Amino acid sequence: MFNTEKLEPVQQAVEALKKLSIDDQLAALASIYGEVAGSVPADTLGTPSSQVSGLVSQIEQKPQDRQVDALRDLLTAGKNDQGEVALDPNPSKALTEIVTGGGETISTGEYNALDTQSKLLFWYQIAQKLGSSIVGIPGNFSPSSEVTELLSTLKSLDDEQRMSFIKKVV
Repeated sequence: MFNTEKLEPVQQAVEALKKLSIDDQLAALASIYGEVAGSVPADTLGTPSSQVSGLVSQIEQKPQDRQVDALRDLLTAGKNDQGEVALDPNPSKALTEIVTGGGETISTGEYNALDTQSKLLFWYQIAQKLGSSIVGIPGNFSPSSEVTELLSTLKSLDDEQRMSFIKKVV
């Protein structure tokens, strides 16, 4: 029989994450994955595909001020925007990207085409590289009370529930 008691806190955490601003979602995910990346051996998640490695590489190659924008784009990418390209949020820069054929874009369709396991690997690799080849959370960053509450809730979950949460939000 399915244990709904275990699922309920996970679903509540998923809903709490969805209510956060995109930057708070990124901060929460960075914290969660930061903990997971340090305690889960990479080989237990499988071998990253060339697609996963390619997407991570695309993020790494961007200037640091664009890396966060690219991660925002991927996090907010809907399932129905296959093949869309996320442009710079600055209208004049986006226009330049369109006229010149892109340059600083990342395909959300490529990310959406990944299966759940590959998305887990993608975010795991991003978390491992935070603060080195991927811009980290600024030292002066102060999470909102909602993020702090969500992180507290997630710390009270067991490993199985945390993994279920992560799978639901990627």
